[in-house]
Amino acid sequence: MRSHPPFEDNSGAAMESRASTRPGKVLALCAGLLLTVSACGPTAGQLQERDSSASAAPSATGRGAAEPSRTAHPTQPPAPVPATTAPPTRVGVTGSQAGMPQPVQDACQWLLRRDPEPASGAEAGACVSAAMAAGGGGIQTLRTDTSWLPAGTYSVRFASGPDFAMTLQDTDTDLSITIREGQRVLHKENQDISADRDGTAEEAYAAILADAAELTVRPEKVAALLAPAEEVAVRYGAVLDGEPCTQISGSFDTGDLDTGDLDTGDLDTGDAQQRGNETGPPDGSSAVLPAGSFSLCLDDFYRPLKIEITGLNQGITSTITAVNAQWGTRPLS
Repeated sequence: MRSHPPFEDNSGAAMESRASTRPGKVLALCAGLLLTVSACGPTAGQLQERDSSASAAPSATGRGAAEPSRTAHPTQPPAPVPATTAPPTRVGVTGSQAGMPQPVQDACQWLLRRDPEPASGAEAGACVSAAMAAGGGGIQTLRTDTSWLPAGTYSVRFASGPDFAMTLQDTDTDLSITIREGQRVLHKENQDISADRDGTAEEAYAAILADAAELTVRPEKVAALLAPAEEVAVRYGAVLDGEPCTQISGSFDTGDLDTGDLDTGDLDTGDAQQRGNETGPPDGSSAVLPAGSFSLCLDDFYRPLKIEITGLNQGITSTITAVNAQWGTRPLS
């Protein structure tokens, strides 16, 4: 039989050998892990070097924030806000045209623009006529020295539009004229006489008085009075009884009509009207005053406040003064 060496107890040595090799394996494993970590990211030294370089150079954010201070334009003061200015308003003499009817504005552009140059008689007549028609009517005090109407003072109530009507009453005598719905009647000495240019002498005379009564209140008659004037001067900011007004003035001469030798009782005013229309204003106002001058003071809406007419009547100087009040009251309504 093979002999075996005696049994030796080597368990302790084996354990010691395993124990001595186990730390080496741990170190090797750690080294491998460190190599792996270094391959995946920066090392501590790299991080430290990066931090030091970052603190030495300005940051991109700081550089971007600093650039505007070097390149920005100097701060400009805010532009002043322009004052809001309304477009120029066509205004009357008191700076207001509120409520002025459009037909009046259309006809009175030269006054609304405050043109300093004279206007033609036709333009002035159209303006005043439109203003009177739009004004509705009022009350007038009429004074005359010598005219187709007997000298005296008259109280007139009139409606100037849309349909004309009027009553004229002599304040001292029994004489009145009524015009309504196309009918014109003279009341004198308890007698009513219809105005008719082609009628009897009394009726023709009544027509003459009716024409004269209309001269300062009927819009188309006022327009006809102004129309023959070559030019009508204007004065803005005139004063009438302490109140501002616009004053227009001019002269007229129909030239073709001479009533100096005519008897007012026998005058055919139809023929006189026709002859006056050939060279002067329409509607027969030239039959009342064929030549003379006028001055009108107009209110804010260009309605006559005062009308002064001086002219020749049968070769005698005649003066008519009409003062209007209470425009728009329609006293005959």
